[in-house]
Amino acid sequence: MFRTLSYALSWVVLTSLSVPAAMAQDVATKSGAAEATAAQRALVRQLGDDSVQTREKAAEKLSSQGLSAKAALMEALKDPDAEIRGRARIILKRMLAEVTAEDTAVQSDIAEATAAQRELVQHLGDPSFQVREGAQKKLASLGLAPEAALLEALKDPDLEIRWRAGRILDRARVKAFEARLEAFIADADGSPQLSLLGWKQFRDLVGDRRDTREMFAEMTRYEGALLSAYEKRSPELPELFAARVTWLQSKAPPRASLATLLLIGCDKTVKDHSQSISKVYILLCQGAAVQSIGTEGQPLVLRTLLEKWTTSAGSVSSYYSIALTLKYNLKEAAMKQATALLKSGTNSSSLRYAVIAVGRFGGEEHAALLTPLLKNKTVCGRWRNSALKKEGTIDTQLRDVTLVVLLRFSGKDPKEYGFKLLVENPETLYHSYTFGFVEDKDREAVHAKWVADSKADTK
Repeated sequence: MFRTLSYALSWVVLTSLSVPAAMAQDVATKSGAAEATAAQRALVRQLGDDSVQTREKAAEKLSSQGLSAKAALMEALKDPDAEIRGRARIILKRMLAEVTAEDTAVQSDIAEATAAQRELVQHLGDPSFQVREGAQKKLASLGLAPEAALLEALKDPDLEIRWRAGRILDRARVKAFEARLEAFIADADGSPQLSLLGWKQFRDLVGDRRDTREMFAEMTRYEGALLSAYEKRSPELPELFAARVTWLQSKAPPRASLATLLLIGCDKTVKDHSQSISKVYILLCQGAAVQSIGTEGQPLVLRTLLEKWTTSAGSVSSYYSIALTLKYNLKEAAMKQATALLKSGTNSSSLRYAVIAVGRFGGEEHAALLTPLLKNKTVCGRWRNSALKKEGTIDTQLRDVTLVVLLRFSGKDPKEYGFKLLVENPETLYHSYTFGFVEDKDREAVHAKWVADSKADTK
């Protein structure tokens, strides 16, 4: 009776603790986004059955399915039945511990269970509470040494033994995982035995320093499965990558997760995820990501990753790349891309942002690079405003953007010169749609004035 009461109280306490949202979502995204099946949903309903035996069998069946049951269990976290929610949390938490241990290579070869360990495990089901607690503390103090015995215990017919063994095993794996990461961070000699999956590629990009190791340890905490798939070039990598990007778009993405996406995105050898790369650009432009990374005083490792990303072969377009350099205040990367684009002779829509980048980060010494564009009448922006123009569009030509920058270089105020629509924007000097003119005659007058002024200056 006392044992049953003890278990019931423990169960109430445990089920009142929720799996952290990020942890649950990590489980949900580590192997793609397979939908829950009818059979899995039926098993989930049985987690709340009146019969203890039925609940236990359902939990065992769902646990045995591993991450393939993740979608059904995630749905169960919102079930109105507290019993179902509680059991689903425990199964998900155990899944995460197993995935983390596997993906980060924390586990060594599992030693066979000893007779002493098996005896301690059996004490987890002793009628005496003190004996059960003592056995649990003893097993917990051994770390992962009794792992084999604890894994066996997860199939024991005694519910109390299974429950206590699961808690001990989860905590031991978490401790071993953290100890593994701490050893990696402190490893100044670069021991191969302490390396982590994906570290070599990351190190080659950003260097081997204390801060880069700390960042990579955090990346492993958040994105162990994704880094494992990346290291092993798993066929599931594109699907995992896409699922992670999609999920992060609706959250405040941690720096470590963004760093992982940048690492994989920079690698031109990664195949079949070009669509996801485009989504990463969109994600990086969102306010939550900008706030997470920061536009000023970014950690060197993140700044380096951003610079590598914007100039990598995986970039989907120069527009996205230059836009990101402007958003994150990456002067060197912005000027490198902008000058290369301006010298290439292309007439792409990205030229507008190349000119703006030079205007923001360059100086009068770059005027000669821009001057040829004063003859370029390509429309690079178009909008409507009935209050300003009842019919037709308000256009911006590439030469308009160029002239605004040249005026700034010469110390003149573009607004006073005739660009009446300009509205300042710290990212792009002015909002991109305000560089133009309501009427073409106003544009021609301003450009003619510049030509006349330029001729007067040369005399």
